[in-house]
Amino acid sequence: MRASIVILLMISLLCSGCGGKEEEKSGASIQSSDHPSKKIMVIMVDSMTSDLINLGIEEGRTPAIAFLKEHGKVFDDFISPFPSMSVVIESSLITGVGPEEHHVPGLIWFNKDENRLVDYGSTIPRTFKLGTKQILEDGLKHLNNTHLNQELPTIYDEAKNKGLTTGSVNMLLYKGPIQHTLSIPPLVKHAIHTPSSITTKGPDLLAFGQLAKPDAIKNKNLPDHMYEQYGINDQYSTEVIQTLIQSGQQPDFLMTFLPDFDKEAHIHGPHDLEGFAKADYHLQTILNSYPSWEEAIDDTIFILLGDHSQVALKDKGEHTAIELEALLEPYSIANLLDEPTDGDLILANNHRMAYIHLATKNLTKQDIIDLLYDERIDQLAWADGEEIIVKQAESDAWLSYKKNGDLRDQYNQTWDITGDLSVLDLSIDKNSNSLDYGKYPDALEQLYSALKSQAGSLIITAKPGYTLKTEGAPVHYDGGEHGGLHEDDTKAALIVTGTDIYPDRHRIRDLKHYFLQLLNQKESLVE
Repeated sequence: MRASIVILLMISLLCSGCGGKEEEKSGASIQSSDHPSKKIMVIMVDSMTSDLINLGIEEGRTPAIAFLKEHGKVFDDFISPFPSMSVVIESSLITGVGPEEHHVPGLIWFNKDENRLVDYGSTIPRTFKLGTKQILEDGLKHLNNTHLNQELPTIYDEAKNKGLTTGSVNMLLYKGPIQHTLSIPPLVKHAIHTPSSITTKGPDLLAFGQLAKPDAIKNKNLPDHMYEQYGINDQYSTEVIQTLIQSGQQPDFLMTFLPDFDKEAHIHGPHDLEGFAKADYHLQTILNSYPSWEEAIDDTIFILLGDHSQVALKDKGEHTAIELEALLEPYSIANLLDEPTDGDLILANNHRMAYIHLATKNLTKQDIIDLLYDERIDQLAWADGEEIIVKQAESDAWLSYKKNGDLRDQYNQTWDITGDLSVLDLSIDKNSNSLDYGKYPDALEQLYSALKSQAGSLIITAKPGYTLKTEGAPVHYDGGEHGGLHEDDTKAALIVTGTDIYPDRHRIRDLKHYFLQLLNQKESLVE
């Protein structure tokens, strides 16, 4: 999602306020609190997986990652929220909950109260049809300040309450206790007649491309021109972190995003080592900001996180794109220029999954399910009260489940399940009443949370190799794609270096709890 005047501003990044204290204004330089413990730096590398980590080390192309792995620990099974899109993932990362609670259900979702599709910036055609001004406001104003559940404390709120300083560099989700101003570039302001600034809330230090520059970098010449995505790029993130470290202004807890590899993976496939090696170069630069790499991990706990993986798509001749509008005939889907309810159905397409809403009262979910027999479609899922029904699209196999049953999974969640376990590749040990996941890790919670977040919807997922096609949706033939339920969409990697405290649950939504464990150590040292 990189292009158009607004996409270059912030949509390129999306391919993808609180803690009870009085509001504070940003402005002064940020210093670490006075304590002897290590600082914490979370670096999210878009689409990083354990396969890439191993390949890069084997080929000698990723020395920074090799160093962090050698001196730390790698987890190859960290599971993303569903749908596995950046805004959903980051919302769970900073709040510790799923879409049903944090209220950001997808890159694209249907806002029933406003009768419109919310799109944080998927493609140029969709941007122009839905309105560049609306998408700009959704991405820069509403995402953090109204769409994300304002009642939930984020990791930034809780760290602030502990007396610790925090920062965010190019993260999409950054809600926190401090008021900041996003400055809209003049070219964008005049092109779409938007205000010159937007007020938002975030951590102590907020760096977001050209839009938000903390004092430490205001006089630096950074890569933030229009043709450099207004600073939403790896080099910008890296130079900001380098400046913070070298000027002694690295916060106690800092999260940053390296977004560039996602684009390479979409074009060249999920195992593109050339693109991944570029991300490692930026990691080298960050480590070089310290007197030595060894001193870097003596000073700072590094948490290197992949946000999701990517499925390798088939080429153009293999019916890679599942044309949903054709499959759903004779029912109509409103054009993007119309209101969504002008059609029979509303489609919120998140690439390898989509929410389908019924806009016509006399339609039933069964009417739609009957049309979706296709060997390229994986599952169909919907809620019936508190029960979730999941069906294989190309057969009559189904299962249903509810929360709070006798079966316990590895995340300490309990379920009551009936039907064909193969629909979600589940297995049960009757002796211990334990439930194990196969190709769809944490699928029960993921589907439950997504369906509750978009009430009344039907979810459709694509099999590996395929993606869903609707008006304005991208298709990366022979490249990579994500968004779905399969492990090839949701299984990412994590490297922890500089501490012997490790996360006990391997889901991105549980990392907030892990961060708080590390921050509690710092708080105790302050006391």
